[in-house]
Amino acid sequence: MGLDMYLTAEKFVSGYQHDKDENYAKILGLLKINEVDVDRGMTVGVTVGYWRKANAIHNWFVQNAQNGEDDCRRTYVSREQLEELRDSCVAALAAYNEGDLAEAENVLAPASGFFFGSTQLDDGYKADLEDTIKIVDKCLSDKFKDFSFYYQASW
Repeated sequence: MGLDMYLTAEKFVSGYQHDKDENYAKILGLLKINEVDVDRGMTVGVTVGYWRKANAIHNWFVQNAQNGEDDCRRTYVSREQLEELRDSCVAALAAYNEGDLAEAENVLAPASGFFFGSTQLDDGYKADLEDTIKIVDKCLSDKFKDFSFYYQASW
């Protein structure tokens, strides 16, 4: 048990005749379903980020995307919010690397919770910041420019 966190990227694939996506038939084939089984479109989602017990990152999502309500619900995350998360991680990482743990915690504070893991600002905290920067950079790349992002945690 523990805090598992997922960031998914989703894209609508149109099956409407006037703007049918070129990959529509390929995706249906991969899913082994027929066009008559789908009502003119589908949403395709992929997991672009996964964290385990990265409670400071989870706390950021709760405070900045979920209006302070930590209830395991799936939440839309805008590109602007992802940029803010990245900026927070970069600032916290810089403070951590300079030995200013108080500032790192001020920027991106760990949160305690049921099986949330350590709240220490240690090597695990640093690794979570580095991983998050990589995940967000990927999400903000051109590869995912037409996708919407959703965060969800469970414990």
